[in-house]
Amino acid sequence: MPKPVRIAYIAPQIGALSTTFVYRDIEGLRAQGLEVAVFSVQRPDESVLSEEARPFIGETQYLYDHGTAAFLAAALRQAFHRPGRFMRTLGACLHDLAFAETPRPADRPKFLWHFLAGCLLAERLDAADAMHIHCNFAHTPAGIAMYAALLRGIPFSFLCHAHDIFVHATAMREKTARAAFGMCSSRYNLRFLADSKGCDETKLDVMRTGLDLRRFTLRSPGPVSKPFRFLSVGRLVEKKGFPVFFDALALLAQKGRDFQADVVGGGPMEQVLREQVERLGLADRIHLAGPQPQEPVRQYYNEADAFVLACLEAGNRDMDGTPIVLIEAMALGVPVISTPVSGNPELIASGVSGLLVPPDDVQSLAKAMERLMDDPALARLLAENARGAVESGFDLDSNIARLVKAIEKAIEKP
Repeated sequence: MPKPVRIAYIAPQIGALSTTFVYRDIEGLRAQGLEVAVFSVQRPDESVLSEEARPFIGETQYLYDHGTAAFLAAALRQAFHRPGRFMRTLGACLHDLAFAETPRPADRPKFLWHFLAGCLLAERLDAADAMHIHCNFAHTPAGIAMYAALLRGIPFSFLCHAHDIFVHATAMREKTARAAFGMCSSRYNLRFLADSKGCDETKLDVMRTGLDLRRFTLRSPGPVSKPFRFLSVGRLVEKKGFPVFFDALALLAQKGRDFQADVVGGGPMEQVLREQVERLGLADRIHLAGPQPQEPVRQYYNEADAFVLACLEAGNRDMDGTPIVLIEAMALGVPVISTPVSGNPELIASGVSGLLVPPDDVQSLAKAMERLMDDPALARLLAENARGAVESGFDLDSNIARLVKAIEKAIEKP
């Protein structure tokens, strides 16, 4: 009987509302026969959690729960039990501290912290008898896993998305060089790492964020709501473009169009957005629902006539990768409007499976929204084509199968 493939999986905050795709990946890996020990850098700091996340929160080992004393004790044990690997890994850490690219000089001490956290993770990998470490997100999780993998002498890999490389890209050349492989959620991300960060392109590939399409079934077409219902879902942060969306809604209101808009999500811009809604006189038309578990979010999708996400590049250069909420809306059959930022054009063919408008362009966004309001046949066609686009490139099973093959190849490599 072949030995089961045992891996460790680490992400920043397993259980957070904004990263449902993380634990869905874990489910997918287990469905394909891998044994997965689950780790997270931190606990999710949200009071609202989805029921589907709770089992993962219960089993996850949260590294930062343990603190400095536990990290230092683990480092001492690693130095005693693995003196050669400990010194080589410490040498790699000191190299990174001195020479690796970081967004800010103040980030450099984090290499030592990640090294110490990696010592604790290495011990937990021993207990799990892990053969490989896979990281979802390429910043802190990949830094900790890189040192843990060096300490234990096993391969690691990472998957990058958005802020982890656009804002928090740290030692990406070193991570890519030391990793067995790196996955990017879009071709845009792959080119960004190769061209802007100097990463070895031969170590990188594309793995889309996937959905279990058995859970996201295409809804039956129905009549358009009166008033027309727009929906947007996401963290209330600059890169989501909510002020642009609200200004476009204000243009529709000025034209006497009948609509309601639901916005699901929480974040640092909440008060600013509430003030904008009041200033525009749209308090009776725009409903800021706050952060919601996955279960009620599905109901919002079911009731929406169109989904809008006005993605843009933020002032700190942050932008979306390929937003999971766009993929979910398209899978369920909600016509979508977004912008050609980052990986979005790899998901949405404008005029075929959705509509793309220039970022930060209120007039163009309002026109696209009116177009869907006035042309139900177009909306239905876009929704049908969108489902096909998700099925062809963003199915969880097929994407996880590619990841499993890459992991198995990394484990087998001498």
